[in-house]
Amino acid sequence: MKKKTLIGCGIIMVVGFGLFAGLCVVFVGGIFALTRPVVDASERFLDLVGQEKISEAYASTASGFRGQQDEASFREAVKQLGLSDYSSVSWHSRQIENQEGTAEGTVTTKSGSTRPVSIRLIKEGGKWTVLGVRYGGSELMAKKAALPVPSGEELERMVREALLGFNQAVQAKEFTGFYGTLSDLWKKQTTPQRLQQTFQEFIDKEIDIGPIKDLKPRLLHPAAVNDRGVLVMAGHYPTQPSQVRFELEYLEEHGGWKLMGITVSVGKESTAE
Repeated sequence: MKKKTLIGCGIIMVVGFGLFAGLCVVFVGGIFALTRPVVDASERFLDLVGQEKISEAYASTASGFRGQQDEASFREAVKQLGLSDYSSVSWHSRQIENQEGTAEGTVTTKSGSTRPVSIRLIKEGGKWTVLGVRYGGSELMAKKAALPVPSGEELERMVREALLGFNQAVQAKEFTGFYGTLSDLWKKQTTPQRLQQTFQEFIDKEIDIGPIKDLKPRLLHPAAVNDRGVLVMAGHYPTQPSQVRFELEYLEEHGGWKLMGITVSVGKESTAE
């Protein structure tokens, strides 16, 4: 009787295991079916990039993606990352949570090499669109087309605005307005009060460089972007009896150049931050 019971139990366990395994297959298959749209959208995006249909690939991305990266930057980023070398992809993870999804896998390139890929998606207008791409360890969004060095006329405007804004702060003995024109990075590193302390010598000696408004700056050398991505300009205004000398640094932010460093000297007076 004991053997018969054990056999019976064995049969129940085997049948139960078989049923559980069957349920697992159905469950996993259901998950794959539910997440298939995320995979399909990811593959369509990669196919377009691999066929070098860059404009179409960009148009297929989410509005939030396009709001942070224009098509020119997107095209440059695709080129820098080598995404157009895409040939095929195998997925090892995919998921959907509410209106967002992710697909992770390995891309095989046209040259035969492999690279990891992770694509974030969001559902917009009833379809899945690409919100972000990480390829080979780098974010597509982080790659941006470098801004060109401004024209000579634009450089003159930038220098004039920076120095006259600085001068206005000195005359008012209050740097809050000037602080508002700075790059976000510099704002995090200073305050209006610190700026005033730094340039207190200009205030105490009542230095006024206002006359530069009617003059053209003379650059010591052509403006250029250094290896840190900073636009640097240095030169002087031919004011009399003392020249106004300057060095300005600009950082690319929000699609434009924003002031992130200023050095001004008049005669023997020189203060910088």
